[in-house]
Amino acid sequence: MIKYPFPVHKCDIGSNLEIAYCDEGSGDQTLLFIHGLANYIPVFKHNIEGLKGQFRCVAIDLPGNGLSSRGDYPYSMFFYAESLARFITQLDLQNVVLVGHSMGGQISLILSLRYPTLISKLVLLAPSGLEFYNDFECSMMKGLLSFGGMMYGDAMSLEAAIENSYYHEQKKDAKHIVKDLIHLMQGEQGKYWRKMVQTNIEAMLNEQVFKFLPQINQKTLIVFGKQDAFIPNKLMHVGETTESIAKKGAALIPNCQVEIIHHSGHFVQIESADKVNALITKFIEAK
Repeated sequence: MIKYPFPVHKCDIGSNLEIAYCDEGSGDQTLLFIHGLANYIPVFKHNIEGLKGQFRCVAIDLPGNGLSSRGDYPYSMFFYAESLARFITQLDLQNVVLVGHSMGGQISLILSLRYPTLISKLVLLAPSGLEFYNDFECSMMKGLLSFGGMMYGDAMSLEAAIENSYYHEQKKDAKHIVKDLIHLMQGEQGKYWRKMVQTNIEAMLNEQVFKFLPQINQKTLIVFGKQDAFIPNKLMHVGETTESIAKKGAALIPNCQVEIIHHSGHFVQIESADKVNALITKFIEAK
């Protein structure tokens, strides 16, 4: 049995979709935390604990993940964005600041583009979506998915992906996260897991947002760990760095700032939780 760090609630958004979420703290601003590929709410535990004294902190499990509904869903970025829009409307969330990590960052960008009136600000933590893939690179990436060892596709590759999300050797919370996610990917409830992961990765490539970044009208904060092992793609974009990807993306967003945190990997919100929390607080409170 998986134990979450906060009480879990359920929200029926229609179409046989039930969203599991945690709702902590209070304040004029609502932080809506959106996890990345094949992850779940607890990856934001330290952020919610540090920020719930000033803000309302709502974190969700995306459909097909964590304790939310499982099923044969489309699992596209647009599907997730639409689900989130319905969730925000159902709970009547106000002054919403999206806090998206990795794939959750790309979903946040799409949600902001499609439903701009629902979102006040954007916080993107090690987001996908800022790194552009041309047609040839997309084909190469999709071809790699057909081979073994697909990222997060089975227990062994999932554990390796989680381990590689860290920079520090102690890998805070890693064993607990891996144990939970392996439990979630197995059994009857996990039968769609592999399809979901592959569809998610293909959707990130098919639904790129890079060329739409100039249309983002929300004030935006981008945060990366300098030692991110996943962004940029080490196979496709050898000449790029995490910082160059961040700055290229930020240059296209009209009102955007970038923060690079040293000695942190892809799980920057876990490894450098205090720094990330301070940056988020300063960003939200700035006039």
